[in-house]
Amino acid sequence: MTRTAVRGARLLLTLVLGATAIGPAAAEGVAADLFSKFDRAMAGFDPIGKHVRRPIERAVPNLTFRGFYRNWSDVMLDDDGMVGFRNKDFRFAQLQNLFELETNYHVAAGLDIRGVAHMLYDGVYEWQDSRGLFADRIDREAELYNTSERVLRELYVSWRRPGFDLLVGKQQVAWGKMDGQFIDIVNAMDRREAFQLETEDYEWRRLPTWMANGTFHLGESTVQLLYIFDFEHDRQPLPGSPWYSPLIPPTTNDVIVGVRRPEAGDFDDHQYGIRVDRSAGALTYGFVYMYAWDKNPVDHVLGTTLNNGQTALRIEQRHERVHHAGVTADYAMTFQNVPLVGSLPAVFRFEALYTNGVRFADFRKRAQALAGRNTDGTTKRDTLRAAIAAEFALPGRTTVIFQPSWYQTIDHREELGFGFGGGFGDEWSLIPVVFFSRPFAFTRDRLSMEFTAFPLISGPDTGWGGLKTKLRLIYKFSQFVKGQLVYNGYDTGSSTDVYGQYNQWDNIGWELSYEF
Repeated sequence: MTRTAVRGARLLLTLVLGATAIGPAAAEGVAADLFSKFDRAMAGFDPIGKHVRRPIERAVPNLTFRGFYRNWSDVMLDDDGMVGFRNKDFRFAQLQNLFELETNYHVAAGLDIRGVAHMLYDGVYEWQDSRGLFADRIDREAELYNTSERVLRELYVSWRRPGFDLLVGKQQVAWGKMDGQFIDIVNAMDRREAFQLETEDYEWRRLPTWMANGTFHLGESTVQLLYIFDFEHDRQPLPGSPWYSPLIPPTTNDVIVGVRRPEAGDFDDHQYGIRVDRSAGALTYGFVYMYAWDKNPVDHVLGTTLNNGQTALRIEQRHERVHHAGVTADYAMTFQNVPLVGSLPAVFRFEALYTNGVRFADFRKRAQALAGRNTDGTTKRDTLRAAIAAEFALPGRTTVIFQPSWYQTIDHREELGFGFGGGFGDEWSLIPVVFFSRPFAFTRDRLSMEFTAFPLISGPDTGWGGLKTKLRLIYKFSQFVKGQLVYNGYDTGSSTDVYGQYNQWDNIGWELSYEF
């Protein structure tokens, strides 16, 4: 047993004996002393930083590195059983452990090399007995990052000059700032957590890709050009994973013949993007355009065939070309002489994205294909998604954000399925996000609370689609260690709604992170 463990055992024994022998008041003093010693120990807890990072950085002056270990664990609160087509016989939704190592090497003035590696392990498939969880047998990456594509997260060379930056290699580009991804369209996303994925997860869930990324600095304006010669698709929840939709049947009579994806070696499959930003005092605004691929494939009907004695569709899944055009703006100001508040700093943000040429599965055409008509079973539509966010800094370091978010499929028909940027199974969807955050002064702001509500309304047919809520309690043990308790609830809405389908997925979890 280590010296630290022995000291900890002695302190715990003192606390227990104090509670029984010296009375409640004395025991309270012992507990306070114990917490004070624990707090001082945690303040300097940085074993990798002290014993690995600093010695290496001293030995190699031009090399710096940092990283973190993070654990996410979520426990379902509702009973097991059949939900839709799912055998929900599991309690843990995730037991994820993520280790990241970031290295930076300074080659010369303005020239640097950056590399980031990820190691992810999710214990939900091995640490609980469940027949309903089998995604790791479909794709090992559901449980463990075991390929160089996933382990090597970023690797690029950066060349920086006063008026120009160039980054070449594997990287991620975050264009948007809002929850819901409006102009944040450059990188694909690991969406294994489905509708539990939110803004704070984007940094770790984006899938970096190989590209050349150049930015010109022209006074108050910047122009960013992207040339993406690789392609990454979204990773949706796999069958047999915790967040796979209970609305999807486990089998289909259709015959899937494969997936057609863009190829890095084909020049015609490359993607291009441009972003122009300008500052004008408290206002910044910009425009984006991207000639891209839809990061999720759409079913194309190739014809019919016999399957189990029945006429079935032969389907090839294809990624489709789309044109994205968007705008973004930020405006900061301070309201003066506000009753009960005084000065009220505020930031207003706006993001909107119009997408041309989105392919939707068209179930009316699929029925016609089964009847022998020559059709690929898809329909093209344009989509619009936009959001306005108002952020207010109230007294006591309290933050309130209101973000109405809009998703629309232009010229929608009831027979259409889901498509990029459109309404959630309807012509339009509205999610008026509400966020509240406040630290607690009696903890010297180390303990804070965050609450977010995501009500969903779709129309003209669906109506109320349910309410998702998230409550966080965050405690900063030190500058290196942070812990969280998190509650996620999916309430009201019918069993076929976006949130309603997960009404038995309410969960409480904890997150522990150590950064070095």
